[in-house]
Amino acid sequence: MVNGSEFQASMTQVKTTSPKISILIVGYNSAEHILPCISAIPKACTQSSYETLFIDNGDGSTETLVAGAFPEVTILPGLGNIGFAAANNRLADLATGEYLLLLNPDVVLKPSAIDALISATSSHAEASAWGGVTLDRNGNPDLGNRVHIPSLRELTSRLTGRSRANHGAIQGTAKDTKVPVLSGSFAMFARNAWDKASGMDERYFLYCEEVDLFYRLAAEGHSFWRITEARAYHDIGHGELISHTRMLYRAAGTMQFARIHWNTLRQWLAFFLIWAGALQRLLIGRLLGAWTPHLANVANGHRDIALRPTLWRYGYDPERGLLRQLEAQNDKVSARSSNPDGKQ
Repeated sequence: MVNGSEFQASMTQVKTTSPKISILIVGYNSAEHILPCISAIPKACTQSSYETLFIDNGDGSTETLVAGAFPEVTILPGLGNIGFAAANNRLADLATGEYLLLLNPDVVLKPSAIDALISATSSHAEASAWGGVTLDRNGNPDLGNRVHIPSLRELTSRLTGRSRANHGAIQGTAKDTKVPVLSGSFAMFARNAWDKASGMDERYFLYCEEVDLFYRLAAEGHSFWRITEARAYHDIGHGELISHTRMLYRAAGTMQFARIHWNTLRQWLAFFLIWAGALQRLLIGRLLGAWTPHLANVANGHRDIALRPTLWRYGYDPERGLLRQLEAQNDKVSARSSNPDGKQ
């Protein structure tokens, strides 16, 4: 474990009444990653004043660590697990910068990464958001962090094993590229654009919330650029890339997008295509997983999507959505454990 005092001694964050950029970090049981994340900021932002704001959606342990190691960070006391969108909105409400940078706690910025984004506000001044290139542990563009605007064409392409999102994920990383969407793990917004869109839609809990924001901004004529010199390492959610929990929330996020932006027919088609793709991966994994461990992992990751479609079918609907379904499921488990004999 990295010693927090070593990082604290190196921090030289610029303090001003009106910083150029506000860096927003939402943690969720992120103690293993937060020290390298925050400690990398000073070398990443050497040309502009900034402030760092943090909120803990988890058990509070990350907040305690940040408070002890980085006294200059503004901490919004945890409000429970209110979701990625709501947490970023709460931080943005407190932020005073001209630009807002969303930064995942498992992202470690390379030197001058934020400087490159700020520079891009001049070279690509017509844009409203600028994002970096995230890298895996081998220094290659991070396929696990790809984001895309949901479409029936993309969902259909996954059934053929030729996902359009996979194909285009690393395109344009060698030079600055205009893109339809940026990853919320490392993306900077002009404050006026964020405010005009009223930030993130809090009907999302996890996944697709930044996609929704870019989709709405694009509809208003805004444009976005990925900046090749702005680079960072990403530990992809400090968990298994295709864990069944991660995949379940991604399916719910995609369905939430469909329920908000698509008509009823397209929603049903999206539901069918997501379910069919998951069932396909489950069956292939169970047939061939004994010889190919990766396929077994893929099958496990898509298990709940294929076998329990009612969990994610309604996205994050307050009454029928994933969170409500999981809450009801946990209530049943608690009831059985408190009354194992089934006695009234």
